[in-house]
Amino acid sequence: MRITKTKVNFSKYKGKEVAIVKGKIVASGSSSKSAFEAAKKLFPKIASRDIILLSVPKERFAIYILLKK
Repeated sequence: MRITKTKVNFSKYKGKEVAIVKGKIVASGSSSKSAFEAAKKLFPKIASRDIILLSVPKERFAIYILLKK
């Protein structure tokens, strides 16, 4: 398994739901459903399993996403 580090600034997404595609935040919203639908609209050909949904807490945090390739 190859580990890729990606640093993302989540500060403006505190308390929101975000959709991540290829290591970049592509959409956000007040619910996972709205973030997912916005990401699907931007990337209609991408498989649903390739969209990562994440709830960003309001406090300080660390996130580790391990992707199996």
